[in-house]
Amino acid sequence: MWWQTAGHLDVKENRLFIGGLSAEALAKQFGTPLFVYNGDRIVENFRAIRAAFAEQGAKPRIHYAVKANSRLALLRLLQKEGAFVDAVSPNEVELALRAGFSRERVLFTGTSVSDDELRQLIEAGVVINIDSFSQMRRMKGLGFKGRASIRWNPGFGAGAHSHTITAGKFIKFGIPESQIESAFLQAKAMGLDIVGLHQHIGSGWLGEDVDVFLETAGKTIAVAEKAERILGKRLEFVDFGGGPGIRYRQEQVAFPLEKYAKGIVSKMNASGLKAGIAIEPGRSIVGDAGVLLCEVNTVEEKNVPVIGVNSGFNNLIRPAFYGSFHEIVVCGNVNGVCTKKFLVAGNLCESGDVFNENRETLRELPVPNEKDIIAILNAGAYGFEMGSNYNSRGLPACVLVCGGKASLIRERQCLEDILRGEK
Repeated sequence: MWWQTAGHLDVKENRLFIGGLSAEALAKQFGTPLFVYNGDRIVENFRAIRAAFAEQGAKPRIHYAVKANSRLALLRLLQKEGAFVDAVSPNEVELALRAGFSRERVLFTGTSVSDDELRQLIEAGVVINIDSFSQMRRMKGLGFKGRASIRWNPGFGAGAHSHTITAGKFIKFGIPESQIESAFLQAKAMGLDIVGLHQHIGSGWLGEDVDVFLETAGKTIAVAEKAERILGKRLEFVDFGGGPGIRYRQEQVAFPLEKYAKGIVSKMNASGLKAGIAIEPGRSIVGDAGVLLCEVNTVEEKNVPVIGVNSGFNNLIRPAFYGSFHEIVVCGNVNGVCTKKFLVAGNLCESGDVFNENRETLRELPVPNEKDIIAILNAGAYGFEMGSNYNSRGLPACVLVCGGKASLIRERQCLEDILRGEK
């Protein structure tokens, strides 16, 4: 299978193993639905990014994008590896601090940030990315004395889906190109300590998208040089945002990490900037490290062959929301020769609750039996994080596998958890 990775996803005697442990045994021990994260794979992915830049003679600030997966145990793993943090809410900032990150290693980047949130961020003492003139004025009015950077919109972006493109005309993020010099002038006039410039063009890009990204990176470097002249000082960092994707399909080409790192470093070296490089990977660190395990409840011919499982888009919304493709594996019969095209359906009261790309595109799979375990791969990013209690169903348990051992890192929600706060 194209997705097999030695030590991470292995097939032994036609059965799926995650981090050396049987997927079926994990499902039996911890129950389903269950998110399983391979901590060793997460560390491996992080180190690969660091090594790609090291080969170019650079040591970037690697800000892990907490929104991809905010499990505290995963944050602690990355904190020990020397990561920085990209947080998009005050609660993500607090999670990072509780995971052991120092406030100096946390960058907050938000949009439509309220005064109450700004007060929390000012108290936390983290670096705040300024997304708008309104935010800048309100920060000043609230007595902000900390360090800040400014997010700009370079005018065009890239992403796996229109919802994940974060730069361009019809985009809510950042200060437009026509106004960015004014932003630095106003920040200087307000006496704000501006230490960085930030861009983020979108999420989940691969292949040729890197060329689009590098074009925006060149524009950002040019703006950073202007910013230094306006501010009369050097910037501490230029943050090129996140976006690198992972392979969800066999035909996709792996993200060109070498080209990405070389492109950023060479452009920075060719400029007059002495600022550090910052990047914000999320999906590329945790995406392929996570698997959602579900139990088969129903195998039946309806109008089409249906596999019904005990999970739904309340656990993994990407197929229903984005039309995303995720490989689906029958854990106890990975390479079964008796196959059929199925609609893999969830247990929610919603026609769109399927794990296929859509209801009409069936998936060829080995024919399972009821009570079998299936694995939905590449579910480590934007899986649990985008979960909900739709249909009053609890969120699944989460397990971390490290060094051949599995640990429960988040308990399964029960009804009392869902009712907490109700009056």
